[in-house]
Amino acid sequence: MELKSVTVEKQGLISEIALRQGIGFNQIKKILRKKDVKVNGVRTNKDICVNKGDKLDFYLEEIKKDLSVLYQDENLIVCNKEQGIESVDFYERVRQKFPTAIFTHRLDRNTGGLIIFALNATAYDELFKALKQRTIEKYYLAKVYGKMPKQQQALTAYCKKDAKNSFVKVYPDYKAGRLKIVTEYKVLNFDGENSLLEVKLVTGRTHQIRCHLAFVGNFILGDGKYGKEEINKKYKYKYQQLFAYKIIFNFERNSMLEYLNGKEIKLQISL
Repeated sequence: MELKSVTVEKQGLISEIALRQGIGFNQIKKILRKKDVKVNGVRTNKDICVNKGDKLDFYLEEIKKDLSVLYQDENLIVCNKEQGIESVDFYERVRQKFPTAIFTHRLDRNTGGLIIFALNATAYDELFKALKQRTIEKYYLAKVYGKMPKQQQALTAYCKKDAKNSFVKVYPDYKAGRLKIVTEYKVLNFDGENSLLEVKLVTGRTHQIRCHLAFVGNFILGDGKYGKEEINKKYKYKYQQLFAYKIIFNFERNSMLEYLNGKEIKLQISL
């Protein structure tokens, strides 16, 4: 554990003081839950108001120092996020090495792979625009249950997010409140039981790959939310077998990032 001690300079909540010290929001919730914070020598799990002059001791889990950077220039970096870590916590690690890094998109906690970070405000604006317009191509590798109906296909359906339960329901037809989803896949291998897919998102909805493949009967192995427990137990995967493994850049003409057009960043991974 790493000890970070702070003398409060201005009255405020423990979480507010922690944020000003560069401790991430998810990490704050975790240390409060585990009583890994002391106020004047007394442990607490409450986000209480502390006063000027109070002493706070935060007991932080050691952050891994190694960072896998697959591409870097003066405007952006592309990093490999491990499975089992929230994107916001990974961002904290990135900022230790690249203090000016800015979040542009995120991955689910149990999805591994490539995340792009801007290194300045202008690059962020260009990346944000390209990601929103979906001109940056993002490809995923997914190991799914069973055999796919076709070797290559664009799947179309409709989804509705249940925010309360953090779950996305998929439907075959449109009704008010449902959003269209389009997911392209190509079968790379079938081992007699399960399939390895390259997946490309045409639309970009919450949990889209996971819920859409599960909807057609080919859920991602290891997915505890959209998969089947008995099958996941059989294969003993700790995390869902889904990785953001390839990015191809494409920016507008005269964009400051136009020099990256056509550049492919690829994560070497075996599933």
